[in-house]
Amino acid sequence: MKRSELFFGAILVPLDFMALLAASLCAYYLRISPIVQGFRRAQFTIQLPLIQYVQLACIVSGVIVIIFALQGLYIIQSKRRAWDEVTRIFSGISMGVMLVILYTFLSAALFQSRFIVIAAYAFALVFVTLARFIVRRIQRIALRQGYGSYNVALVGNGQYGRQLSDLIQQHPELGYRIVGDMEKTSAPALEHIYQTDGIDEIIQTNPSLSDEDNLIILDFCDQYKIDYKYVPNLFETQVTNVRFLDLAGIPVVELLRTPLDGWGRLAKRTMDVLGSVLGLVLLSPFFALIALLIKLDSSGSVLYRQVRIGRNKKPFRLYKFRSMRQEVSTGEEYGGAHAEAVEEQLRQQLNERSGGPLFKMRDDPRITRVGRFIRKWRIDELPQLLNVLKGDMSLFGPRPHLPKEVQLYSKHHRKLFTIKPGMSGLAQVQGSSGLSFEEEAKIDIGYIESWSLKTDLLILIKTLIILFTDPNAV
Repeated sequence: MKRSELFFGAILVPLDFMALLAASLCAYYLRISPIVQGFRRAQFTIQLPLIQYVQLACIVSGVIVIIFALQGLYIIQSKRRAWDEVTRIFSGISMGVMLVILYTFLSAALFQSRFIVIAAYAFALVFVTLARFIVRRIQRIALRQGYGSYNVALVGNGQYGRQLSDLIQQHPELGYRIVGDMEKTSAPALEHIYQTDGIDEIIQTNPSLSDEDNLIILDFCDQYKIDYKYVPNLFETQVTNVRFLDLAGIPVVELLRTPLDGWGRLAKRTMDVLGSVLGLVLLSPFFALIALLIKLDSSGSVLYRQVRIGRNKKPFRLYKFRSMRQEVSTGEEYGGAHAEAVEEQLRQQLNERSGGPLFKMRDDPRITRVGRFIRKWRIDELPQLLNVLKGDMSLFGPRPHLPKEVQLYSKHHRKLFTIKPGMSGLAQVQGSSGLSFEEEAKIDIGYIESWSLKTDLLILIKTLIILFTDPNAV
């Protein structure tokens, strides 16, 4: 591990603490400022003067720093994705604030200023994220100048070796400097590079390299305590989740299709049930209003039901608010063969999705006035909470597709049916309307193979951001 990485990792601890403390002080002074005092005079300052408040803020800031540490935010990883860090910061600060609220509830001695808590929460999110962004930018600038880079030797030939070499040379901020590029494995050549320039990592780029050559590299890495990485072969690329078992004394490796097997599946289902019940209860008056507007705008049923394909290719009936005129809505109970013919004509002439079986058209002439509004704000999809509660769908997952679309899927698209489809998903929040079907499928398959509750939280945040900033983007 480079000293520069240790430095940037260590500096984050006091930096986070100071950012959290600064957020607390900003919230305090904002609350007692003349502007806010004009709306409502602060009474808590009598019970909790500044000195005691600072002491409390230090304790809370220390607790949040500990939560950050438990979440792995101080693990040295200069190449962590920005959104991953932001979601961990959001989660850690949220847990800290929840502890403060819990303590406030249990202790009558603590001040009762809700404004302070909310303001400190908002300031903390901004200050910590901004401070870490500045540190990461400084670290990237240092890497571009060659400070803290890893000396890497590439061993192997072919397209992967060339791609890695070009990528490292074009992006010095990745933190690598090529000190050797070998087509064939040679212990003396590696020894020469090590003694001349030093080697921090070896990346083996040939998936077809023989076991004998791989052993030479592994022995060399073991001798000099060098990190070893390699490009996997075709079989290994399919191994994304494994479980090691002991079968009567014989070691067995089980390949899992997704982390959602076992406890992950239970956790996701629990979240789906709680989220759908809460959404249905809170939105029930809103549902009644939308139903009334749909009935006043056009004749026909309020709900639109359509067969979609779910987990393990099991068909289910999906619910949406009807947004089209009923006579041209596809499905046997709506426009029937006539509606199907109209859709096929539109698909051939105005389909905005290319490279796959999906049909997308933003300005659809079949949509009603109310339908255009509820589609723009994704209100038409809210009845899918019923599908989530029933277990046909999840809050987050791949997009549910039509049977006629599924018939056109290729072999590798079968992974899309490993888990339940979702109301929102990773591909949708990354701009599915502008992605080709193949790109969308790759994103959804990646979600399936590396699912986590943290990823679902990220999707939720991005979905809300898109809905409130660009409702046409999802």
